[in-house]
Amino acid sequence: MSQCDLKCHLVSITPTISLINRETQYRAISQMKRARLFRRAKDTRTVINLNAGHQTDVNVHPLEEIEESTKKSRKKRIDLPPEPDRDDYSCEMCKDENPKVLAKKTRAKVDLDSMKEELKQLEDPPETDLEKEISVNRLNYEFYDTPCEELAQNLLGKILVRRLDNGIVLKGRIVETESYLGEIDAASHTFNNRVTPRNIPMYMLPGTIYVYMTYGMYYCFNISSGGKGAAVLLRALEPLENTEEMQNNRLSLLKSKRTKDFRTHELCNGPSKLCTAFRINKDSCKYSLCTWKKMWIEEDPGYPREDIKIIKTSRIGIESVGAEWSKKPLRFYIYGNSSVSKRDKKSEDNLIIDNT
Repeated sequence: MSQCDLKCHLVSITPTISLINRETQYRAISQMKRARLFRRAKDTRTVINLNAGHQTDVNVHPLEEIEESTKKSRKKRIDLPPEPDRDDYSCEMCKDENPKVLAKKTRAKVDLDSMKEELKQLEDPPETDLEKEISVNRLNYEFYDTPCEELAQNLLGKILVRRLDNGIVLKGRIVETESYLGEIDAASHTFNNRVTPRNIPMYMLPGTIYVYMTYGMYYCFNISSGGKGAAVLLRALEPLENTEEMQNNRLSLLKSKRTKDFRTHELCNGPSKLCTAFRINKDSCKYSLCTWKKMWIEEDPGYPREDIKIIKTSRIGIESVGAEWSKKPLRFYIYGNSSVSKRDKKSEDNLIIDNT
């Protein structure tokens, strides 16, 4: 064959060689992808020589061997003894193997026992005759030392009194509350005996103030009750005294340039609004409403309890904890009061039907 004939022959078979190389590469890639499905085989590596157009396997187990080894490993797992129940805290093996499990179970108890200093109530009682005189009608410890749901309802109609550093006294009638039942309540900060530096006041004596921040800028005001880790959230107040000061407090913290005053019933119709209007923040934490000279709750003789109609409904903003606890009727408010943050017309209709 002459040199010219050889050149013509090579030109004619080049497309065929390219096609064969391409098909070989596709087949090699397909085999490589298939091998990835069996990564249980260690040290399995697939090398593709694209220039040579073929696949080289280095320590690659055949498919049959991989399947056989997989079956053997499954059989070994089946023959293993059953693992101890991680929820069975009486299992000694579980305790020895993982001591953190037991520590987690008793964490609240251990933490509370070791937090005697943190659990101490802050004290700042009335000293001057004026301070003693204006707080003479404050409710005592026995009022707060009751079950959480009962306290939440008993607080309705009572007057929250706040004495500011400048001597101004603010007053508002409590018209809406929510109860958080402690360790059993999925919506409570102390659910499952959770103990953190923030929620310590919920474990303190009934009547202790617990203020926490939400959304990084708003405060919520709570009062500890009877029951481990239980507390009542104040949701709304009806402004009674020094509403101009409440207006100034609300407007001063607004980022917008609002100049129009809030309507009176809008000043404290929400948990964060009432904290802003009454200048309540985390500095109030751990003080007792039974003894603190700057805040207390008192009876309103002109607002008898028998005249109050209480609506019981679900709490607000806790849907994430699930239907069981988010739908429980643990929110209470005074029927017909315009300062309530959110009405439940269905529950109100049921109350009207019951009374007819």
